[in-house]
Amino acid sequence: MKMILILFVLITIAGGLCMAKEAEPVPREAKLPEMMMAGVAIVDSTETESYMKLWEEFFRINEQITEAIGDAYYGINFMTKNAEGKDAWGYMVATQVKSLDKLPEGLISRIIPACDYIVFEHHGPVEKVSKLYEYIYGTYSHNGKHKFLYADSLERYDHRFKDGSEDSIMEIWIPVQSGK
Repeated sequence: MKMILILFVLITIAGGLCMAKEAEPVPREAKLPEMMMAGVAIVDSTETESYMKLWEEFFRINEQITEAIGDAYYGINFMTKNAEGKDAWGYMVATQVKSLDKLPEGLISRIIPACDYIVFEHHGPVEKVSKLYEYIYGTYSHNGKHKFLYADSLERYDHRFKDGSEDSIMEIWIPVQSGK
C-alpha cells in the first residue's frame, strides 16, 4: 500500500509539472496576395517610445485614408538602407489600401508581394509579445519545418486586438518558402 501511495504522489506531481509547462505555439500556414500599404515608418530605432509615437502619428492621419480596405492595421518589419546607405531595420505602421494614388500628405506606401506565411497568434497585452518573437526566431526558426525568407514580416491587428487586455489577440506573419 505504501508503494502505491508513493507512486500516486509521483504521478500527481509529474502530471502537475506537465500541465504547468506552457505549450509551444503552433503556427498555421497562410498565403497572402500582393497588398498595397499606406502608413508611416521609422528606420534604425528599437525604442518602445518610438513605436508608440509612430502608432499615434498613424492614427492622427488614418481617418484621411479614403482608399483603406479591410479591418486590420499592420506593423511591418522590413530591411532598408539608412541615411548613411548602410543596411538598416525599419518598422512601418500601415493599413491596406486599394490604390496608392490618393494618399494623404505625410504617408508613405509599401507593396507587400504575394507570399506564403506561417502565422503565430499572440494572446495578451502587446507589451508581452517579445517572448513570442524570441520563440519564433530563437527556437522555431531552427526546427527545419519552414525556411524563413529575407522579406517583410507583418504584425496584424484586427478586431480581436484589445489594447492592454489579457483577452487581446494579434498575429505575427513570417514569410516562408513555399513547399517546405
